[in-house]
Amino acid sequence: MKQSTRCDLYDRALAALTGERPEGNEQASSVPVSRYLSEPHFEQERDLFLRRPIPVAAASELATAGDWLSLDCYDTPLLLVRQPDGTVRAFLNVCRHRGARVVPAGRGHGARAFVCPYHAWTYKPDGGLKGLPQDFGFPCLDRSRSGLRWLAVSERAGMIWLILDPDQADQDIDTHLDPLMTELETQDLAHPQGFASRSYLVKANWKLLVDGSFEAYHFKVAHRNTIAHLFTDNLQIIDEFDLHRRLFLLKANFDPVSPPPRDRFQPRDYGNIIYYFFPNTTFLVQPDHTQFSTLEPLAPGLTRVHETTLLPQAPDSDKARSYWQANVDLYRRTLAEDYDLAESIQSGLASGANEALTFATFEYSAPLFHRQLQQLLEQRQPHVVTV
Repeated sequence: MKQSTRCDLYDRALAALTGERPEGNEQASSVPVSRYLSEPHFEQERDLFLRRPIPVAAASELATAGDWLSLDCYDTPLLLVRQPDGTVRAFLNVCRHRGARVVPAGRGHGARAFVCPYHAWTYKPDGGLKGLPQDFGFPCLDRSRSGLRWLAVSERAGMIWLILDPDQADQDIDTHLDPLMTELETQDLAHPQGFASRSYLVKANWKLLVDGSFEAYHFKVAHRNTIAHLFTDNLQIIDEFDLHRRLFLLKANFDPVSPPPRDRFQPRDYGNIIYYFFPNTTFLVQPDHTQFSTLEPLAPGLTRVHETTLLPQAPDSDKARSYWQANVDLYRRTLAEDYDLAESIQSGLASGANEALTFATFEYSAPLFHRQLQQLLEQRQPHVVTV
């Protein structure tokens, strides 16, 4: 993080603690409840997800050339392979002959070829078609155009990012992520190690989970049994980077009476820094590690959450593993409080109690997110469902 950025956060934090908090520059606003319930609206959101960069795996899962990973994401079968030059290539895990899945879900090492279990069409680690039985039966086959369909891919902040639409394979993912991604990578995230990954279901609309990360108003109440005592009440400093944003949640150890030296101020020592990448991904930067989370919408009221803890280096002892696991456990207990509340909200949305959810002036970042999302949906589909 640049010195100018650190000083700016310092100045705004100090100003907020001396009477100018919380930040907010709008009137209170609302979001229609129907946007969390509508099936047609949800399908349009899912369509948008296929055309934007999404993280699908920790880069450390593919440590050396020949390592491969087969997984499903957004109902799309994927194959990731580390190449001899160190790059990662990503493919649709679908045979170009009759459409069978080529590689079963899982991971492996030392890949030399991938063989379709249906008719033994064989693909090279770079996705090219290597061979097929009785090829005389395909006199018009253009082998150069019959390899696995490849996808746009980039390796940033310890994660592998893809665009799932193969028609956008030539897209430059980095242009979608920078400049905020470049700043994030200065936080010990050039080559981090994934630790304690997990995926699980939350019975709530994915946008409710995003809403909760955009305000600190709930902290003293919702997290009173975990981490509320560590933070200043309802103070989050937000900066926008087009659709992305950086959120700085100030801790109670920043004393306005005796503040830390401005020129040596390190924000991650005095707060949590959340790097949010539109529409569904966050990196929570803490003093010595980062918690990664991304949301996979499955239905209007169901979301799969994928988490990985990103460490500066892999733990090399039982003591180190115990230390990092304790951090992970606290994070998960805290997040469970948020997600339990999201499920509670989802269960009452259809009751008719509220036509819209209300957001205060200091919660302005959430309705801004909803406006940005709606604008993109309308640009993509001019006749987008209005809810």
